[in-house]
Parts: sequence; structure tokens; C-alpha cells
Amino acid sequence: MQLPLEVRLKLLRQRVLAALGVGGHRPVRLLKTPGGLAVEVDGRQIHVPSPLRWKLYRQGWAARLDRLELEYGVGRHFRLHPGDVVLDVGANVGEFAFVADRHRARIFCVEPDPTVFSCLAANIAGLAGASAHELVVWKESGEIDFGLAPDRADSSVFTDGAARIKRQAQTLADFAREHALARADLLKCDAEGAEPEVLEGAGQFLAKIRAVALDTGPERNGQPTALPCAEILAKAGFRVLHETIGTRKMTYGINLRNTPT
Repeated sequence: MQLPLEVRLKLLRQRVLAALGVGGHRPVRLLKTPGGLAVEVDGRQIHVPSPLRWKLYRQGWAARLDRLELEYGVGRHFRLHPGDVVLDVGANVGEFAFVADRHRARIFCVEPDPTVFSCLAANIAGLAGASAHELVVWKESGEIDFGLAPDRADSSVFTDGAARIKRQAQTLADFAREHALARADLLKCDAEGAEPEVLEGAGQFLAKIRAVALDTGPERNGQPTALPCAEILAKAGFRVLHETIGTRKMTYGINLRNTPT
């Protein structure tokens, strides 16, 4: 596989740093697979839609999962227990499914971008407690216009200047009914600017969710979604917290009417 020179040089530098044992760096390779592209690190292959994603694994697979736990508040704002139900809206390539697996939780991974979804499905195929669902979570069910930007991990209803396709949309309330979910212990959501619509579409099911972790950065036409999300959560009885972790702007909601045990 012929990668751009810049990417090849950065991968070479990564291998040198790993060989020298500098800063916890791990050797990372990009591989061509029958399904597309994969990152190889720590003996594991992660199917990815873009070679740019190799940077996420510079310190290894376990460090990547640790980072996701930190960003989404696991162990800090709430805990996951065996048998818990996680809804991952905007699951991308499915890394958070492995966080859920660490805690023996059950996870529903939702991803609307068809290229990214194929990576997600391949990555979680060996996880008994994980399932993949190719659809848009939105404020109403039906067909919706959806913008594709898999190389940047920015595919969204709000993505500008990108190829657009028709996708099936479903509210979180309808998704819960379809899968006979009486509750969810965590809603993890990175909907690239559509976080308020995800919450709006939860309807009465929002009261059945114990904790919410949202990426509310400026993905909605350059604007953050923290304030509208906070208003929806507070009205539904959640305690709301905001944090900046690295480049991520996070909003968390803890359901005060449905507190963890």
C-alpha cells in the first residue's frame, strides 16, 4: 500500500520512538486488508476509514481505551457494571465497545456512515455483548439527508461541502422500543453537532437513562452544542457538568431521579 510520504515518515518516526522506549510510544503499522485499511498495534488490528487514525494509537491499544474512559467520564462521573446497557450514538469504528467489554456491559453501537460502519462491524464482530446498527439517531424517525466525511470522522446531518446520501433515521425512543430496552445505564454520544436532536428524540426514555456523556464541541456549523444539551438534561432532572479534556468539549448528565447503585 502506497501511503503519502508525510504519513510514511511519521510512521517511521513512531517506530524509532517505540524502539527507543520514548514516552510510552508503541510500534504502529498501517495495513491493507480485504475490507480496506487497518491499524496494527499491540498485536491487534483495528479497521479504520482513514490512514490519519493511526495517531490515536501511538501509545498503544490499552492507552487508547484508557483515554476514552477518561473523556467519557467512566469511573469519574459514573461507573459501568456487568450487565449494564450502553447506547453508543456515533460509534465510529467501535472503540468504545471495548471499553464496555472491559466492564462486561452490553453495548448498542450506532453509526450512520456506511464506510465507517463497515469498520465498526468488523471491529466488534468478536464481542458477544456488542451489536452494530447502521442508522442516524435523530429527533424524529424517517428518511434524512446525511453528509459524508469519513476521512475526517465528521460525517453528520450538518456536514457541509460533502457528498450527501439518504439515510434511515430513528429516534432514541423508537430504537429503545425496537430492541425492548427498559433502561440504559449510559448514553455515550458524539453525533457531530446533532446531540440536541438525539436527546430530543429520546422522549420519555430519557428518564430511563442513568448517565449521559456527550461530545458537545463546535461541530454544528462551527458552534458547540453544550448549552442546548444542558437545558434538555437539566429539565429532565439530570445534574449537568461540563469539562474540557484535551481538545474535547464534554457535557455529562447524571440522572438524579435514577441514581446508580
